[in-house]
Amino acid sequence: MSFPEMPLVRQTTVFVQRLITACRRFSESKYRLHRRVNWSYRYAAAFYQSEASYLMSDIDTYLAGDCLVAPQVENVYAQKLSWKQAGVVLLKVFAHWSFRLLGRFADRRIRSNHIQNYRKAYVDDIELVFDITQSSVIRAVYPFPISFRRQLRYLNFLRKKGYLFKLAGHSYCFRDLLNFVLRRDVESLQRMESRAQILHALEVAALGVRNVQLSDEFDIGSLDFARTLARRHVHVVNSAHGVGKYLPVHAYAEFHILTQRQKEYYFMTHPCNFVLRKLNEKAPAVATSDASSESLMRYSICFVLLSAQSSRGIGEKYLVLNEDRITKLLGDEFENNPEIGLYFRPHPNNHTPVVPRGFKLLPSLEQVNNLPNVIFASFNSTCQIDPAFKGRKILLRGEMMYPELWFDDNEEMLHLDQLVALLRKLALTACKSEAVPAITKVTPCLHMNGGN
Repeated sequence: MSFPEMPLVRQTTVFVQRLITACRRFSESKYRLHRRVNWSYRYAAAFYQSEASYLMSDIDTYLAGDCLVAPQVENVYAQKLSWKQAGVVLLKVFAHWSFRLLGRFADRRIRSNHIQNYRKAYVDDIELVFDITQSSVIRAVYPFPISFRRQLRYLNFLRKKGYLFKLAGHSYCFRDLLNFVLRRDVESLQRMESRAQILHALEVAALGVRNVQLSDEFDIGSLDFARTLARRHVHVVNSAHGVGKYLPVHAYAEFHILTQRQKEYYFMTHPCNFVLRKLNEKAPAVATSDASSESLMRYSICFVLLSAQSSRGIGEKYLVLNEDRITKLLGDEFENNPEIGLYFRPHPNNHTPVVPRGFKLLPSLEQVNNLPNVIFASFNSTCQIDPAFKGRKILLRGEMMYPELWFDDNEEMLHLDQLVALLRKLALTACKSEAVPAITKVTPCLHMNGGN
């Protein structure tokens, strides 16, 4: 049986620990072992399938780390890539070459101004995880293939604010690229990527900066980049991209995390200072007073589903299934209920959202933020721990969706049927002049029944 890509599998600490154990059989140096773990995490399809089968057969035993079958991982470096995958790599290399060429003109200014902090950026979200007002910062903007428009908006923002920035790209060698095209396997891709990251780290260190700030735990080359910078005595600080967990092995000197779950998950090659931070701590919580917000106040309960579906749709089978299930349940139950307004907020990276029946599109969260009658719900949105968003926030459990793997136990978590029951109760007792009452939080648990 073939299992689809499920975040539930990859997000577990057990999966990572078993992957590291399996990779040790290749008897490599620590340097190569750590690199192999990350590349196997991304490309070892057979290992993923076997681990998914163990988890599906007995999820409680697997998550407890009591699976008795020894983990086995294939040699991913021998794996051939499709021509489509090779084409994506070529586009990435050309984009980095272009950004790198255009950005070289700013390097002299960085040295002459003795800039101390190098902030690796793609789009505006980097400004939410590091101090936007910090002095002596150069923002190095790298290619962002997910949304070219969003990157253009970020560049325009930097220009208008007068922040010092440059375009930047990794140092891919033409010989490595030619070798990759001829061989088209993971080993040649890994060599090209690792060498590019190492060379680029040396170039960044040569600029004279003392600190590098990034949010790159999803980048396959981040391990080589950070390790090389550390050898040049450059302090590397990574701030978690969100509550999700990505490539497991890293070499950051400092790692700003959002949950204790992340600290348990990541394997650090060197001593690392983990700092638990608040998401968007400096962002204000402001509710607008325009007509759209006032219209929302006519409901006793304003329910907002924060969708996590993106336009790419990679690994989102169970997310789509569960979001479709909850929107149908709520639409059938509350579409014509005058006490409850159902709103749908699509993910920023979903460029063609489809609003479910019974729901209204919410163009901006500011329309409902800090209103007394709002309830936010999601399966894994970082808004759950974002203090900038004010309102009651609920994490949903569903089929193969366990928010306790992402979030700590102090968050409110409900099964889908429990959410429906809660809204039904609130609709019966709500008064338009009252805020949403609180209820006792449900103790997190792990079992196969998604509560449907």
